[in-house]
Amino acid sequence: MENPVVGIVAEYNPFHLGHAHHLKATKARLPGAAVVAVLSSHFVQRGEPAFLDKWTRAEMALSEGVDLVLGLPTAFSCHQAGIFAAGALDVLWGTGLVTHLSFGVEDDGEDSMDTIVGILMHEPPGFKQSLRRHLEEGHSFVEARSLALEEWIPGAAARLRRPNNNLALAYRLHARRKGYPFRFLAVPRKGAAYHDPSFTEGLPSATAIRAHWLRGDRAQALEGLPPRSGALLVREADRGRVCGGPLPLWWALLRHILDRSTPEELRESAEMAEGLEHKLLKEARETRDYEQFLQRTVSRRYPRSRIQRLCVHLLLRHDHWFNRATQRLGPSWISVLGANGQGRKLLRRMRQTATLPLFSRFACPPDPYSRGILALEGRASRLWESLVPGGDPEREPRSRPLMTGP
Repeated sequence: MENPVVGIVAEYNPFHLGHAHHLKATKARLPGAAVVAVLSSHFVQRGEPAFLDKWTRAEMALSEGVDLVLGLPTAFSCHQAGIFAAGALDVLWGTGLVTHLSFGVEDDGEDSMDTIVGILMHEPPGFKQSLRRHLEEGHSFVEARSLALEEWIPGAAARLRRPNNNLALAYRLHARRKGYPFRFLAVPRKGAAYHDPSFTEGLPSATAIRAHWLRGDRAQALEGLPPRSGALLVREADRGRVCGGPLPLWWALLRHILDRSTPEELRESAEMAEGLEHKLLKEARETRDYEQFLQRTVSRRYPRSRIQRLCVHLLLRHDHWFNRATQRLGPSWISVLGANGQGRKLLRRMRQTATLPLFSRFACPPDPYSRGILALEGRASRLWESLVPGGDPEREPRSRPLMTGP
Protein backbone atom coordinates (compact mmCIF):
# COMPACT_ATOMS: atom_id res chain seq x y z
CA MET A 1 0.00 0.00 0.00
CA GLU A 2 1.26 3.50 -0.86
CA ASN A 3 2.25 5.83 2.00
CA PRO A 4 -0.32 8.48 2.89
CA VAL A 5 -0.20 11.86 1.19
CA VAL A 6 -1.20 14.82 3.35
CA GLY A 7 -2.46 18.09 1.95
CA ILE A 8 -1.92 21.52 3.50
CA VAL A 9 -3.60 24.77 2.45
CA ALA A 10 -1.30 27.72 3.04
CA GLU A 11 -0.38 31.31 2.34
CA TYR A 12 3.11 31.14 3.92
CA ASN A 13 3.15 34.91 3.99
CA PRO A 14 6.00 34.38 4.84
CA PHE A 15 6.85 30.84 6.06
CA HIS A 16 7.50 31.28 9.79
CA LEU A 17 8.17 29.21 12.89
CA GLY A 18 4.47 28.57 13.45
CA HIS A 19 4.26 26.98 10.00
CA ALA A 20 7.36 24.92 10.80
CA HIS A 21 5.63 23.70 13.99
CA HIS A 22 2.53 22.72 12.01
CA LEU A 23 4.59 20.87 9.40
CA LYS A 24 6.64 19.04 12.04
CA ALA A 25 3.51 18.05 14.00
CA THR A 26 1.85 16.79 10.81
CA LYS A 27 4.82 14.62 9.91
CA ALA A 28 5.03 13.29 13.47
CA ARG A 29 1.41 12.12 13.28
CA LEU A 30 1.87 10.61 9.81
CA PRO A 31 5.40 9.20 9.61
CA GLY A 32 6.52 8.62 6.05
CA ALA A 33 3.76 10.73 4.53
CA ALA A 34 4.46 12.97 1.55
CA VAL A 35 3.32 16.57 1.96
CA VAL A 36 1.52 18.54 -0.76
CA ALA A 37 0.84 22.24 -0.14
CA VAL A 38 -1.63 24.39 -2.06
CA LEU A 39 -0.26 27.93 -1.95
CA SER A 40 -2.07 31.24 -2.38
CA SER A 41 -1.22 33.37 -5.37
CA HIS A 42 -0.04 36.99 -5.32
CA PHE A 43 -3.13 38.26 -3.47
CA VAL A 44 -4.16 36.62 -0.22
CA GLN A 45 -7.46 35.93 1.45
CA ARG A 46 -7.72 39.23 3.33
CA GLY A 47 -7.46 41.22 0.10
CA GLU A 48 -3.80 42.22 0.40
CA PRO A 49 -0.81 41.74 -1.89
CA ALA A 50 1.40 38.91 -0.68
CA PHE A 51 4.61 39.88 1.14
CA LEU A 52 6.65 37.80 -1.33
CA ASP A 53 5.86 36.40 -4.76
CA LYS A 54 4.38 32.91 -4.98
CA TRP A 55 7.57 31.34 -6.36
CA THR A 56 9.67 32.51 -3.40
CA ARG A 57 7.05 31.32 -0.91
CA ALA A 58 7.01 27.96 -2.72
CA GLU A 59 10.80 27.86 -2.42
CA MET A 60 10.49 28.53 1.31
CA ALA A 61 8.02 25.65 1.65
CA LEU A 62 10.30 23.23 -0.21
CA SER A 63 13.31 24.30 1.86
CA GLU A 64 11.38 23.55 5.07
CA GLY A 65 10.15 20.06 4.14
CA VAL A 66 7.11 20.32 1.86
CA ASP A 67 7.46 17.87 -1.05
CA LEU A 68 5.19 19.38 -3.70
CA VAL A 69 3.79 22.92 -3.97
CA LEU A 70 0.73 23.60 -6.12
CA GLY A 71 -0.75 27.00 -6.88
CA LEU A 72 -4.17 28.31 -5.88
CA PRO A 73 -5.18 30.90 -8.51
CA THR A 74 -6.11 34.43 -7.47
CA ALA A 75 -9.74 33.73 -8.41
CA PHE A 76 -9.87 31.54 -5.26
CA SER A 77 -6.99 32.74 -3.06
CA CYS A 78 -8.31 36.30 -2.74
CA HIS A 79 -11.74 35.38 -1.45
CA GLN A 80 -13.78 34.70 1.67
CA ALA A 81 -13.04 31.53 3.65
CA GLY A 82 -15.62 29.31 1.94
CA ILE A 83 -14.39 30.02 -1.60
CA PHE A 84 -10.74 29.94 -0.56
CA ALA A 85 -11.18 26.56 1.13
CA ALA A 86 -13.29 25.11 -1.68
CA GLY A 87 -10.76 26.03 -4.36
CA ALA A 88 -7.84 24.63 -2.37
CA LEU A 89 -9.58 21.34 -1.55
CA ASP A 90 -10.66 20.91 -5.16
CA VAL A 91 -7.00 21.21 -6.20
CA LEU A 92 -5.89 18.67 -3.58
CA TRP A 93 -8.63 16.23 -4.54
CA GLY A 94 -7.78 16.77 -8.19
CA THR A 95 -4.33 15.25 -7.64
CA GLY A 96 -5.93 11.87 -7.06
CA LEU A 97 -3.33 11.24 -4.34
CA VAL A 98 -4.13 13.23 -1.20
CA THR A 99 -5.52 11.09 1.63
CA HIS A 100 -5.30 13.48 4.60
CA LEU A 101 -5.83 17.18 5.20
CA SER A 102 -3.81 18.90 7.93
CA PHE A 103 -4.72 22.36 9.21
CA GLY A 104 -4.18 24.57 12.24
CA VAL A 105 -6.87 25.24 14.82
CA GLU A 106 -6.99 27.63 17.74
CA ASP A 107 -8.23 25.05 20.26
CA ASP A 108 -9.04 21.37 20.72
CA GLY A 109 -12.83 21.63 20.27
CA GLU A 110 -13.07 19.37 17.23
CA ASP A 111 -16.08 17.44 18.57
CA SER A 112 -18.37 20.47 18.33
CA MET A 113 -17.06 21.20 14.81
CA ASP A 114 -18.78 18.06 13.49
CA THR A 115 -22.04 19.23 15.07
CA ILE A 116 -21.64 22.67 13.49
CA VAL A 117 -21.03 21.09 10.07
CA GLY A 118 -24.19 19.02 10.49
CA ILE A 119 -26.27 22.12 11.28
CA LEU A 120 -24.88 24.03 8.29
CA MET A 121 -25.43 21.06 5.98
CA HIS A 122 -29.08 20.60 6.92
CA GLU A 123 -30.00 24.18 7.97
CA PRO A 124 -32.93 23.38 10.28
CA PRO A 125 -35.76 25.98 10.21
CA GLY A 126 -34.85 27.46 13.60
CA PHE A 127 -31.28 28.08 12.48
CA LYS A 128 -32.39 29.71 9.21
CA GLN A 129 -34.74 32.02 11.12
CA SER A 130 -31.94 33.07 13.47
CA LEU A 131 -29.56 33.63 10.57
CA ARG A 132 -32.10 35.82 8.79
CA ARG A 133 -32.72 37.85 11.94
CA HIS A 134 -29.04 38.55 12.51
CA LEU A 135 -28.55 39.51 8.85
CA GLU A 136 -31.44 41.98 9.16
CA GLU A 137 -29.68 43.46 12.21
CA GLY A 138 -26.83 44.49 9.91
CA HIS A 139 -24.23 41.80 10.63
CA SER A 140 -21.97 40.36 7.94
CA PHE A 141 -22.93 36.88 6.77
CA VAL A 142 -20.04 35.24 8.67
CA GLU A 143 -20.92 37.03 11.91
CA ALA A 144 -24.66 36.40 11.49
CA ARG A 145 -23.96 32.69 10.94
CA SER A 146 -21.78 32.57 14.06
CA LEU A 147 -24.46 34.26 16.16
CA ALA A 148 -27.13 31.88 14.85
CA LEU A 149 -24.92 28.90 15.68
CA GLU A 150 -24.37 30.30 19.18
CA GLU A 151 -28.07 29.77 19.87
CA TRP A 152 -27.59 26.06 19.12
CA ILE A 153 -24.07 25.50 20.46
CA PRO A 154 -22.96 27.85 23.26
CA GLY A 155 -19.46 29.12 22.59
CA ALA A 156 -19.66 28.60 18.81
CA ALA A 157 -19.58 32.32 17.98
CA ALA A 158 -16.38 32.96 19.92
CA ARG A 159 -14.71 29.90 18.37
CA LEU A 160 -15.62 30.82 14.81
CA ARG A 161 -14.42 34.40 15.17
CA ARG A 162 -10.89 32.99 15.28
CA PRO A 163 -9.60 32.75 11.68
CA ASN A 164 -8.04 29.28 11.83
CA ASN A 165 -11.22 27.79 13.29
CA ASN A 166 -13.32 29.47 10.63
CA LEU A 167 -11.09 27.98 7.91
CA ALA A 168 -11.19 24.56 9.58
CA LEU A 169 -14.98 24.72 9.41
CA ALA A 170 -14.83 25.73 5.74
CA TYR A 171 -12.57 22.75 4.95
CA ARG A 172 -14.87 20.29 6.70
CA LEU A 173 -18.00 21.77 5.16
CA HIS A 174 -16.70 21.66 1.59
CA ALA A 175 -15.31 18.14 1.99
CA ARG A 176 -18.71 16.97 3.30
CA ARG A 177 -20.60 18.66 0.47
CA LYS A 178 -18.35 17.23 -2.24
CA GLY A 179 -17.94 13.81 -0.65
CA TYR A 180 -14.15 14.07 -0.38
CA PRO A 181 -13.07 11.31 2.05
CA PHE A 182 -10.11 13.23 3.50
CA ARG A 183 -8.98 12.26 6.96
CA PHE A 184 -8.51 15.40 9.02
CA LEU A 185 -5.49 16.27 11.15
CA ALA A 186 -6.25 19.30 13.32
CA VAL A 187 -3.04 20.74 14.80
CA PRO A 188 -3.53 23.22 17.68
CA ARG A 189 -1.85 26.56 17.06
CA LYS A 190 1.14 27.55 19.17
CA GLY A 191 2.33 31.09 19.71
CA ALA A 192 0.68 34.39 18.80
CA ALA A 193 -2.89 34.71 17.56
CA TYR A 194 -3.42 34.73 13.80
CA HIS A 195 -3.38 38.53 13.29
CA ASP A 196 -1.60 39.53 16.50
CA PRO A 197 0.64 42.51 15.58
CA SER A 198 2.81 42.21 18.71
CA PHE A 199 6.05 40.29 18.50
CA THR A 200 5.70 37.59 21.14
CA GLU A 201 8.52 35.30 22.17
CA GLY A 202 8.78 32.01 20.31
CA LEU A 203 6.17 31.92 17.55
CA PRO A 204 5.07 35.39 16.37
CA SER A 205 2.34 35.74 13.76
CA ALA A 206 2.99 36.50 10.10
CA THR A 207 1.30 39.88 10.71
CA ALA A 208 3.87 40.76 13.38
CA ILE A 209 6.79 39.55 11.25
CA ARG A 210 5.71 41.65 8.28
CA ALA A 211 5.09 44.71 10.46
CA HIS A 212 8.52 44.53 12.09
CA TRP A 213 10.25 44.00 8.76
CA LEU A 214 8.51 46.97 7.15
CA ARG A 215 9.31 49.19 10.15
CA GLY A 216 12.99 48.41 9.61
CA ASP A 217 13.40 45.98 12.54
CA ARG A 218 14.63 43.21 10.28
CA ALA A 219 16.69 41.40 12.90
CA GLN A 220 13.67 40.81 15.11
CA ALA A 221 11.48 39.88 12.15
CA LEU A 222 13.99 37.21 11.13
CA GLU A 223 13.79 35.70 14.63
CA GLY A 224 10.28 34.54 13.71
CA LEU A 225 11.44 32.60 10.63
CA PRO A 226 13.40 29.36 10.24
CA PRO A 227 16.95 30.12 9.03
CA ARG A 228 16.44 28.95 5.44
CA SER A 229 13.25 30.95 5.01
CA GLY A 230 14.93 33.95 6.62
CA ALA A 231 17.78 33.74 4.13
CA LEU A 232 15.30 33.69 1.24
CA LEU A 233 13.53 36.75 2.64
CA VAL A 234 16.84 38.63 2.85
CA ARG A 235 17.68 37.57 -0.71
CA GLU A 236 14.38 38.89 -2.05
CA ALA A 237 14.75 42.14 -0.10
CA ASP A 238 18.15 42.66 -1.72
CA ARG A 239 16.46 42.17 -5.09
CA GLY A 240 13.75 44.73 -4.27
CA ARG A 241 11.06 42.07 -4.26
CA VAL A 242 9.40 42.45 -0.85
CA CYS A 243 5.94 44.01 -1.07
CA GLY A 244 5.17 46.49 1.66
CA GLY A 245 1.45 46.24 1.12
CA PRO A 246 -0.75 48.77 -0.68
CA LEU A 247 1.44 51.79 -1.48
CA PRO A 248 0.62 55.25 -2.89
CA LEU A 249 0.59 53.68 -6.37
CA TRP A 250 -2.13 51.27 -5.20
CA TRP A 251 -4.34 54.11 -4.00
CA ALA A 252 -3.67 56.12 -7.17
CA LEU A 253 -4.73 53.19 -9.37
CA LEU A 254 -7.80 52.42 -7.28
CA ARG A 255 -8.90 56.03 -7.09
CA HIS A 256 -8.52 56.42 -10.86
CA ILE A 257 -10.76 53.40 -11.42
CA LEU A 258 -13.37 54.75 -9.00
CA ASP A 259 -13.19 58.25 -10.52
CA ARG A 260 -13.93 56.98 -14.03
CA SER A 261 -16.55 54.39 -13.06
CA THR A 262 -20.30 54.77 -12.83
CA PRO A 263 -22.35 53.09 -10.10
CA GLU A 264 -23.69 50.70 -12.74
CA GLU A 265 -20.16 49.68 -13.74
CA LEU A 266 -19.06 49.15 -10.14
CA ARG A 267 -22.13 47.02 -9.52
CA GLU A 268 -20.68 44.44 -11.94
CA SER A 269 -17.56 43.83 -9.81
CA ALA A 270 -17.06 40.62 -7.85
CA GLU A 271 -18.28 40.74 -4.21
CA MET A 272 -20.04 44.10 -4.72
CA ALA A 273 -23.17 44.42 -2.60
CA GLU A 274 -26.18 46.55 -3.48
CA GLY A 275 -25.63 50.16 -2.42
CA LEU A 276 -21.96 49.69 -1.56
CA GLU A 277 -20.89 51.16 -4.91
CA HIS A 278 -22.27 54.57 -3.88
CA LYS A 279 -20.34 54.46 -0.61
CA LEU A 280 -17.10 53.64 -2.44
CA LEU A 281 -17.56 56.50 -4.90
CA LYS A 282 -18.34 58.99 -2.15
CA GLU A 283 -15.37 58.05 0.03
CA ALA A 284 -12.95 57.96 -2.91
CA ARG A 285 -13.76 61.63 -3.54
CA GLU A 286 -13.42 62.66 0.09
CA THR A 287 -10.47 60.66 1.48
CA ARG A 288 -6.77 61.39 1.07
CA ASP A 289 -5.28 57.87 1.23
CA TYR A 290 -6.12 54.16 1.16
CA GLU A 291 -6.09 53.66 4.93
CA GLN A 292 -8.54 56.50 5.50
CA PHE A 293 -10.68 55.16 2.66
CA LEU A 294 -10.85 51.75 4.35
CA GLN A 295 -11.64 53.22 7.76
CA ARG A 296 -14.57 55.14 6.32
CA THR A 297 -16.01 52.26 4.26
CA VAL A 298 -15.66 49.42 6.79
CA SER A 299 -18.82 48.68 8.79
CA ARG A 300 -20.41 45.91 10.81
CA ARG A 301 -21.91 44.47 7.63
CA TYR A 302 -18.79 44.99 5.49
CA PRO A 303 -15.60 44.08 7.42
CA ARG A 304 -12.16 45.28 6.39
CA SER A 305 -11.23 42.05 4.61
CA ARG A 306 -14.37 42.28 2.43
CA ILE A 307 -13.61 45.87 1.40
CA GLN A 308 -9.96 45.06 0.72
CA ARG A 309 -10.89 42.11 -1.49
CA LEU A 310 -13.39 44.25 -3.33
CA CYS A 311 -10.62 46.77 -4.08
CA VAL A 312 -8.44 43.96 -5.46
CA HIS A 313 -11.33 42.77 -7.65
CA LEU A 314 -11.75 46.29 -9.02
CA LEU A 315 -8.05 46.60 -9.81
CA LEU A 316 -8.01 43.18 -11.51
CA ARG A 317 -11.31 43.63 -13.37
CA HIS A 318 -12.73 40.53 -11.71
CA ASP A 319 -16.43 40.81 -12.48
CA HIS A 320 -19.51 39.44 -10.77
CA TRP A 321 -20.46 36.89 -13.41
CA PHE A 322 -17.03 35.35 -13.77
CA ASN A 323 -16.78 35.27 -9.98
CA ARG A 324 -20.05 33.31 -9.87
CA ALA A 325 -18.71 30.93 -12.51
CA THR A 326 -15.53 30.23 -10.51
CA GLN A 327 -17.61 29.49 -7.41
CA ARG A 328 -19.76 27.05 -9.36
CA LEU A 329 -17.04 25.34 -11.42
CA GLY A 330 -13.94 25.58 -9.21
CA PRO A 331 -10.34 25.23 -10.41
CA SER A 332 -9.97 23.70 -13.87
CA TRP A 333 -6.29 22.77 -13.75
CA ILE A 334 -3.42 22.14 -11.34
CA SER A 335 -0.53 24.60 -11.42
CA VAL A 336 2.84 23.22 -10.26
CA LEU A 337 5.05 25.75 -8.45
CA GLY A 338 7.80 23.43 -7.25
CA ALA A 339 8.81 19.96 -6.07
CA ASN A 340 11.66 18.09 -4.41
CA GLY A 341 12.65 14.51 -5.24
CA GLN A 342 9.66 13.04 -3.42
CA GLY A 343 7.41 15.63 -5.04
CA ARG A 344 8.60 14.65 -8.51
CA LYS A 345 7.62 11.06 -7.74
CA LEU A 346 4.16 12.35 -6.86
CA LEU A 347 3.98 14.26 -10.14
CA ARG A 348 4.80 11.09 -12.05
CA ARG A 349 2.04 9.25 -10.22
CA MET A 350 -0.38 12.10 -10.94
CA ARG A 351 -0.10 11.40 -14.66
CA GLN A 352 -2.34 8.39 -13.94
CA THR A 353 -4.33 9.64 -10.93
CA ALA A 354 -5.06 13.34 -11.46
CA THR A 355 -8.60 14.31 -12.41
CA LEU A 356 -7.50 17.83 -13.38
CA PRO A 357 -4.87 18.61 -16.04
CA LEU A 358 -1.39 19.60 -14.83
CA PHE A 359 0.16 22.87 -15.97
CA SER A 360 3.83 23.50 -15.24
CA ARG A 361 4.07 26.72 -17.27
CA PHE A 362 1.96 29.72 -18.24
CA ALA A 363 0.35 28.09 -21.29
CA CYS A 364 -2.94 28.87 -22.98
CA PRO A 365 -5.61 26.34 -21.92
CA PRO A 366 -8.13 25.15 -24.49
CA ASP A 367 -11.43 26.29 -22.98
CA PRO A 368 -12.73 29.85 -22.38
CA TYR A 369 -13.32 29.34 -18.64
CA SER A 370 -9.74 28.21 -17.99
CA ARG A 371 -8.42 31.03 -20.16
CA GLY A 372 -10.39 33.45 -17.99
CA ILE A 373 -8.78 32.12 -14.80
CA LEU A 374 -5.35 32.30 -16.44
CA ALA A 375 -5.94 35.85 -17.66
CA LEU A 376 -6.95 36.93 -14.14
CA GLU A 377 -3.81 35.27 -12.79
CA GLY A 378 -1.69 37.15 -15.30
CA ARG A 379 -3.25 40.49 -14.30
CA ALA A 380 -2.68 39.68 -10.62
CA SER A 381 0.97 38.86 -11.27
CA ARG A 382 1.56 42.07 -13.23
CA LEU A 383 -0.17 44.17 -10.57
CA TRP A 384 1.95 42.62 -7.81
CA GLU A 385 5.12 43.19 -9.83
CA SER A 386 4.19 46.86 -10.23
CA LEU A 387 4.16 47.26 -6.42
CA VAL A 388 7.80 46.23 -5.81
CA PRO A 389 10.98 48.09 -6.89
CA GLY A 390 12.42 44.98 -8.53
CA GLY A 391 9.22 44.13 -10.36
CA ASP A 392 9.29 42.07 -13.54
CA PRO A 393 5.98 42.24 -15.45
CA GLU A 394 6.95 39.23 -17.58
CA ARG A 395 7.83 36.98 -14.64
CA GLU A 396 4.61 34.95 -14.84
CA PRO A 397 4.85 33.83 -18.50
CA ARG A 398 8.57 33.02 -18.07
CA SER A 399 8.19 31.10 -14.83
CA ARG A 400 8.96 27.40 -14.50
CA PRO A 401 8.45 25.10 -11.51
CA LEU A 402 11.34 25.04 -9.04
CA MET A 403 12.84 21.56 -8.77
CA THR A 404 15.08 20.87 -5.77
CA GLY A 405 16.87 17.90 -4.19
CA PRO A 406 17.98 14.63 -5.76
